[in-house]
Amino acid sequence: MRKRAALRMACCVFIPWFWLVGGHVQGLGKTDAGEPPPTQNKEWILSVTALDVASLPPSQQLLGEVMTRNLVEALKKVDHRSRPSEEYLYYTHYAWSKSQAAAAKTLVAKREQRDELLFGGDPPWKYRKTLKALEKEIQELEEALDKAEAEVPLIAERPVFTFTDDTLKATFPSPPKPGGEYQFCVSQKADAFLTGTIGAFHGRLYISLKLYTLYTNSFQYKDGSIFSSEDTVQAVEELATRLVAAVSEAPPASLVVHAKPEEAILLVDGSFAGRGEVGPREYPPGSIQIESFADNYKPMSMSLDLIEGEQAELSIDLPPLSLGSLTLAVPDKAKVYQGALYRGETPLPVEIPLTTSEHFQLESTDGNAASVIIQGREQAEAGRDTLTLKLKPSHSAEEQRVETSRRRLYGAYGRFWIALPVAFVISGIATAHVNAYNRTGNPDLYDGALTRYYISIGTSIAAGVALAETFYRIFRYIRTGGEGAAFLAKQ
Repeated sequence: MRKRAALRMACCVFIPWFWLVGGHVQGLGKTDAGEPPPTQNKEWILSVTALDVASLPPSQQLLGEVMTRNLVEALKKVDHRSRPSEEYLYYTHYAWSKSQAAAAKTLVAKREQRDELLFGGDPPWKYRKTLKALEKEIQELEEALDKAEAEVPLIAERPVFTFTDDTLKATFPSPPKPGGEYQFCVSQKADAFLTGTIGAFHGRLYISLKLYTLYTNSFQYKDGSIFSSEDTVQAVEELATRLVAAVSEAPPASLVVHAKPEEAILLVDGSFAGRGEVGPREYPPGSIQIESFADNYKPMSMSLDLIEGEQAELSIDLPPLSLGSLTLAVPDKAKVYQGALYRGETPLPVEIPLTTSEHFQLESTDGNAASVIIQGREQAEAGRDTLTLKLKPSHSAEEQRVETSRRRLYGAYGRFWIALPVAFVISGIATAHVNAYNRTGNPDLYDGALTRYYISIGTSIAAGVALAETFYRIFRYIRTGGEGAAFLAKQ
């Protein structure tokens, strides 16, 4: 028995290390038929908890769920995880101990059944028959235990990465309390969980993330970022890139892009990457979408598979569009806008792709304007070199009446809100002086109290007049707007 116990201890200590360092040991992990046992732990499951946003004001607490969803979407790009040697050893030892415990438990139960046979009261012939059968089963179970002790389980070295069901349904549980991380992982049936905090930091926001792994029984990975609300998308992208690398445990891939023309804009997975020459920049392994476009060039879009630890180099040469030339002109000077982009002053030569249409807006300093939609192919077929436009007032007489009425309404409304607090302040001051005179009867206070009393009456009248004007301007604006709408409907 002592020799057998010593042999078991030696197997438990040395065989996993020979398994990892020296490769698959010949003879270990083999079945009687010469086939290796099936691979275990084929999935690596992650649970994502809700981010702690208790320190944020209620109006910003929704940011926690938004960022959590964005991080989950970024992690969905991970296909598998490359197990570190420590993690492989942990799951190997766990599976090995589990198989031995199961085999030993079955053997102990069968031995107890044999011992209880003495007290069953069966006839001798039946006792001997049952005992013989039990001894045979016990011998088979002892062989199964010996086999479980000698057979090291095979663990998947590159398990498939996936999420818990709650995470896939976008139902993020609350993070566990300190000390309950291990039990939380077990209850979630997860190999790790991601949690974090979002808070305010001197007018900006900060986010901290922590990744707890079951095999280390600790927070293996920690990261954080301080950002403004306008940079939320960029902050999430940077955090997601580092988090993907930590979860996959795979070396990142790098990408170099050469684009022509030099001003061509490059987007990688919808995010701006640069112009012209880009890289080398690191990205998580997997499929990415690359888009490139430039003015007067045909845009291109393609997908590329990045391999971990390798650098991909891509050349993009955007084909130019066929252009038609045209000069925009007006009798006087005018500013020219192509869509919302300022292009210059007339006369202005412009180039328009033959396959598209462009909208131009011309505005002069005196408020006159003109707009035109130019189709490149039609202009080329017409053979015109210059297009002269006639500027017109940007607002008709009726529109101007409505605009004037609106401005007067805003003016009256503003004057009312200036006069009203002034009247309240002056009235309070006058009341204080009148009360002081009434209580003391000092004649020196009479003139000042009387003067302030009349001033308070004047400011109250002014506030009342401003209020009356505001109501008048409201009715006037409603009437003028109705008349203007009816006039424009007839045009």
